[in-house]
Amino acid sequence: MKQLPIQNKNKSRLFEAVNQSKQKEVLVIRTRLRFVHLSDSHLGYRQYGLKQRLKDWSRATQEIVDYAVKHEVDFVLHSGDLFNSNLVDHTTLIHAIKILNPLKQAGIPFFVIDGNHDRRKGSQSDTANNVLQYLELVDYLGPDGNNLENAIRQIDGTNIIGLGYHGIYLRSKIENFFSQMPDAPNIILLHAAVEHHVAEGHPDISLSELEMLRPKAAYLALGHAHNNFQISDWIFNPGSPEYYRFTDQDYKRIFYDVVLADGVAEVSEVKVHSARSVFSLNVELASTDQATDKVLELLDRENTDNQIADSLVRVVFGGQAPPNLSLAESKAAIEARYSPLYCLMIDNTASPEGAFAEVETSMDELELKMFQHTFSSYDKQAPEVAAFARGIMREILDSGPASAEDAEMIAQHVSSFRRDTL
Repeated sequence: MKQLPIQNKNKSRLFEAVNQSKQKEVLVIRTRLRFVHLSDSHLGYRQYGLKQRLKDWSRATQEIVDYAVKHEVDFVLHSGDLFNSNLVDHTTLIHAIKILNPLKQAGIPFFVIDGNHDRRKGSQSDTANNVLQYLELVDYLGPDGNNLENAIRQIDGTNIIGLGYHGIYLRSKIENFFSQMPDAPNIILLHAAVEHHVAEGHPDISLSELEMLRPKAAYLALGHAHNNFQISDWIFNPGSPEYYRFTDQDYKRIFYDVVLADGVAEVSEVKVHSARSVFSLNVELASTDQATDKVLELLDRENTDNQIADSLVRVVFGGQAPPNLSLAESKAAIEARYSPLYCLMIDNTASPEGAFAEVETSMDELELKMFQHTFSSYDKQAPEVAAFARGIMREILDSGPASAEDAEMIAQHVSSFRRDTL
């Protein structure tokens, strides 16, 4: 177990004299640590094919690092998917070095674990995280197979334990990991999808299974889900610092500022101010509507402070398709009036004949009939298959994978679904 010294000015130890039964003064060391917790930075993500989006993810991560340096925290935790891919381009690697160098200069350790995006794959022996560790910009934690010895660091009596990403195999490993953990107080980093907190695909683990770690965990730093959530007083998932999907628009972008005193975490949410604004608008049409006029009217109501400028905009048309519906015309009008960075138009309307145009997601009834016909021997599974297909279609359209590498997670979802369901 590697003991790391604290180098920060704000480090304090509180010494308390405790009068015991023999009236002797016994020195008790009370530890107070302050750290920042972020996750899913996805550096290098050229979202929607835009170079500016690559810069956005770097800028949001830089904001959090700047906060950590300004407030002289003791260390920073990153719970996986620092990069969007395990094949990192040179520009993204330079971004990462520039972002993390201020922490190195300030003597603030940056602990990072693997996520599903940036972990080793196939015959790979090293990833970009190994490069950053070689440059002494990160402390890259993770088990060696099932052995935790090299995954543990210690700061002033508090253990930092990096479990990494294990997907569906986490269930079979968690008991072994727990048995190797030192006694509390421990801060545990884990990249995992928890049941009831998963947007797409299947969970890696249930909350009841995760509870096994509770006796040894003062703070469980989760990653993987891109929207923030907290479970009880010890599990915290900050989500991604930038918007990963249009469907995330109702969740704020945050990271955590944490004070751990005597094994008890006091956690504050901090807003990521540089995150680009996202607007997703559902527009129900009647056959007599002028689609462009209607969508502009609705967007005008949203645009009270000109916040749509430079934002990401998605418009989903539903209802009955007017005869003159033109996505290109509506998109051009939106771009001319509001100047968004990116505008996505989705036609989810029904034609007078009941057919559907190219859509992001279809009406439940039509999908159910389609899958019942196609999978006639799977009648009981048709609703589940239809729901799964809608989720995959939504993920493909939102993420816009440009390569097989980008689409790997989606392919894993499909593979898991076929194995577990069909």
